[in-house]
Amino acid sequence: MAIISKGYEGTVNYADWAVLTSHLGAQYSVFGPDAYAVSFGSGDREVLVAPGRAAGQGILDDSDAPVSLVGATVGSGSRWDLIALRRDWTTSETIPVLVQGASTAAIPAGREDSPGSQDDQPLALVRFAAGQTAPQEVIDLRCWHGDGGMAAKSLLVRDYLTRIGTRVWVQGITWVLGFNALGLPTWVPDSVYVGATAPPYSENLLWAKP
Repeated sequence: MAIISKGYEGTVNYADWAVLTSHLGAQYSVFGPDAYAVSFGSGDREVLVAPGRAAGQGILDDSDAPVSLVGATVGSGSRWDLIALRRDWTTSETIPVLVQGASTAAIPAGREDSPGSQDDQPLALVRFAAGQTAPQEVIDLRCWHGDGGMAAKSLLVRDYLTRIGTRVWVQGITWVLGFNALGLPTWVPDSVYVGATAPPYSENLLWAKP
């Protein structure tokens, strides 16, 4: 497996720049429906990160083969871990990583969030359970950037998309990060559907163990 990264110091040519500039309007993006998708592996607590192309924080990353990651054991209950694409400007490398979380499905505090030093692009949350050797659930946290906005599969992407003015479509509703009456950043729907007229929303797990 090799991830070829363009955008770190001294690595960008005209062709790379053309691709990067088309995605500079978004913090993170993957290219195509299967790029960097997370699924169950066959080994103990194994998850697989699919190959593909992704962009984030000015870096373009092409992976040519699946990457295997293994979760730690769980003492009791369940734990939701983050699968992320970590960019490291000190080494000029990008690698998939697993960041341990807690019992709630949320972006863990251990996620790196310092562009120019280390930064993690969220790909999925994976639930591991005590006494189980296989992962139990996967929530897809990838975003796709297109002309005029982004698309995603889970509302949890709003927890890491923090730029004011961000627009993301999730299951039929477009959400905008704006301001509330107190001037605080707030996600609001920008849709013809309001309140009770909105279509039903489900969390849309990518994989779930029967």
